[in-house]
Amino acid sequence: MKWIKWLQEKNETLLDLVFGCIVYSLVFELAGLLLVKNKASYTLGLLLGTGIAIGMSISMYRGLDECLMMEPGKARWSMTIRSIIRTLVMLVAAWIGMRFRMFSFPGVIIGILGLKVSAHLHMYTNVYITKKIRRKGR
Repeated sequence: MKWIKWLQEKNETLLDLVFGCIVYSLVFELAGLLLVKNKASYTLGLLLGTGIAIGMSISMYRGLDECLMMEPGKARWSMTIRSIIRTLVMLVAAWIGMRFRMFSFPGVIIGILGLKVSAHLHMYTNVYITKKIRRKGR
């Protein structure tokens, strides 16, 4: 539970993104269990994609946190490199989903897209869920 404390001490947006990725994945896991034939492969692919999405959100948070303390030219270079690394990690995860039958490619992609969906739903997640969990706001 050390990581939960770490998330609560950090930026509230990071907590919203991670929470949103997890809720999104749970919804798609339930839907997948009803619709997909190879449930184990789909679940492993979704777990891999969700892990990548959560890792990318933490990477973006740390990158922004560090780059805000750098001079502009160095910060731009650092964020570009970090963005390229995140893209390569996503491509490797997609390749794993295509190459190995143990991981479902659609599951991996659905899991990775969880970061995008949780970013779009951040406003609602923040107001209705995380502020209540952290006992802030209404």
